[in-house]
Amino acid sequence: MSIPSIDEVAAAAGVHKSTVSRAFSRPEAVKKQTRDHVLQVAASMGYTMSPLAQALRTKTSTLVPLIVPDITNPFFAELAQAMTAAAGKRGYQLVLGIDDHGGATGGYLQAMQSMYAPFAIIAPFSRIDPADYERFGFGSRLVVMDRIESEHQVSTVTVDSGVGIRLAFDHLVELGHTSIAYVSGIAGTHTAADRRAAYLELAESHDMAPVEFDSGIGAEAGEHGAESLMAMADRPTAVIAANDLVAFGLISALGARGVRVPDDVSVVGFDGLPLGARSNPPLTSVQQPIAEMARIAVELAEHAAEDGRVEHVVLEPSLLVRSSTGPAL
Repeated sequence: MSIPSIDEVAAAAGVHKSTVSRAFSRPEAVKKQTRDHVLQVAASMGYTMSPLAQALRTKTSTLVPLIVPDITNPFFAELAQAMTAAAGKRGYQLVLGIDDHGGATGGYLQAMQSMYAPFAIIAPFSRIDPADYERFGFGSRLVVMDRIESEHQVSTVTVDSGVGIRLAFDHLVELGHTSIAYVSGIAGTHTAADRRAAYLELAESHDMAPVEFDSGIGAEAGEHGAESLMAMADRPTAVIAANDLVAFGLISALGARGVRVPDDVSVVGFDGLPLGARSNPPLTSVQQPIAEMARIAVELAEHAAEDGRVEHVVLEPSLLVRSSTGPAL
């Protein structure tokens, strides 16, 4: 069954099509009896006004862009799902954009500005300067899900990476591990730098020689980390991965080489994804409060759109202990 046009609804209701349009976009401009009649006829015919058409008429929109670097990373898939729910509860519809190389964000913002998006949320591929996007007209109506260093301030939502790495490190130390490696594999954001810096500081404070593996992105980085680990004569007994996807690749590659997790090597991820409960073994991980991050990001974006407020929220992670960590041999 085809969707009826506004002309067909107007004919069925016995009014001009402009009255149908106003009944949806400016209901206060239509008499209640007429408005109720038009909406009832429209509902019976299965007609709803296109959000884009309504945006063009009113120069306002409920369409909100979320720009992420990699939808194949389960973290960003979880974030998009949580953001969709958070935006929906506040009357917005999420539009997902993917920028896997750092060059497409401007195009998304330009397109969404032409659709009168009230604000935008960015989970960046690498470190960004919000001033670079000022020409697209969002001003302070951007929320960045990373720490930023810029004179052009916008609101940010982050998780305390230092606290997260400390939770993982302390957990492994309590299990008796005295040599702990770190596998990177996330892009050059401030978040990535903060996690690495926290690891190096903790290794130094525990008189451990730092062992870093940084080759590739995501699961590939974990696979390369496993290769480097196996090439060492005196291997660390535990590894902290920069995120869960890196940890999945690491565990898989170690298993293919006959290395048992956690019997031979303990592994900790960083994200706390539900998918980690289904890995083999289930992944111990620093859990990011993804649903809370999404909710707060939408709230901060609304505040910025209302009065230009710039706010910075740093959330605390927690440690989700599963079966990929065990006592040092």
